[in-house]
Amino acid sequence: MAAWSDRRRIGEIQWLRAVAALMVVAAHIKIALDLRYYGLSFEQSPLSPFPFVAGVDVFFVISGFVMAHSSQSLHGQSGAWRTFLLRRLARVAPLYWLMTVLLIVLLIVARVPVWAETTPTQIVASFLFFPAANPDGVPLPLLDIGWSLNYEMLFYAVFALFVGWRQRIALGATFAVLIIGVVAGRWLTPSSLALRFWSDPIVLEFLLGIAIYLVVSRGFRLPDALRWLVGGAGLLLFFAFPQIDFTWRFLQWGIPSGLMVLAAVSGRRETRSSVAEWAGNTSYAIYLSHFFVIRALLFGLEHLGIRAPAVWLVGFPIGVVLGTLIAASVLHYGFERPVLRWIRRHLDRDVLQGVGAPSGP
Repeated sequence: MAAWSDRRRIGEIQWLRAVAALMVVAAHIKIALDLRYYGLSFEQSPLSPFPFVAGVDVFFVISGFVMAHSSQSLHGQSGAWRTFLLRRLARVAPLYWLMTVLLIVLLIVARVPVWAETTPTQIVASFLFFPAANPDGVPLPLLDIGWSLNYEMLFYAVFALFVGWRQRIALGATFAVLIIGVVAGRWLTPSSLALRFWSDPIVLEFLLGIAIYLVVSRGFRLPDALRWLVGGAGLLLFFAFPQIDFTWRFLQWGIPSGLMVLAAVSGRRETRSSVAEWAGNTSYAIYLSHFFVIRALLFGLEHLGIRAPAVWLVGFPIGVVLGTLIAASVLHYGFERPVLRWIRRHLDRDVLQGVGAPSGP
């Protein structure tokens, strides 16, 4: 497969990034409606059985594919690990840190007892992408949707250890470390919360993305009709597992995610469009901003005392999606891109040349 940089993207991957982000948005809309309108728990929901939260799994598979694909020029290079990590941090950290600071400010402005919602350790760990317990003992950062970024950073760290080696050896070593970590975690059940978090089988979804890259890079292609069948099979498998045992999340949601990514990247022609570029480029901002849009609309509806079913079941979801798309566009063009330009001016251009759209949430 011809090498493609962050400036020469596969259109379907960009679309899939946006779809994955909007799946997560839909999941949180569903949870908000369950709790605030129906007064039901997530498990009792009468709404769609489709597991929209599996958008995170799609992101993880995409991340494995993109990291293997976009790092080809780094293999065998001196200092490749530094280049790789700086590129990833430059692309992922600024917006996440901004949204975390915004959440802290909102908690203070709303006069919420901050230390009832978080701890100093959790705040520091959130900025370091380190899994730490919240006041309920759950390994979530202050901006709880950032839990997926803690897994992303684990993957980046392991990948960086070997990225300077020859590609085949580097990818094999990445496979070995993550698989051994998962097996050891299942076998030893470590007392450390961070070790239990890092050894969760969900990290195998990154390896699934790498495996798809290895297959496609050797010339594997599917006719369009078969691609639709493969992608459709992935969607049907999601319906088969609306609720899962999270120990088996890699199999129940990871495999369907892999089928969708395989369908996206195995086309015989590369497709690009400006709309796909926008959709993919804003997917990270969609993921991080939708939490705030949902909260704002919930506050508004409850403050006004609106209970009309049409407003909640139609207007609320539409408002969240439109509000999130607007917020994400503002954040991407008003913050992400200017910050990235600033970083490029102040750091080695060669190091940051490969910085583009983030591969995952």
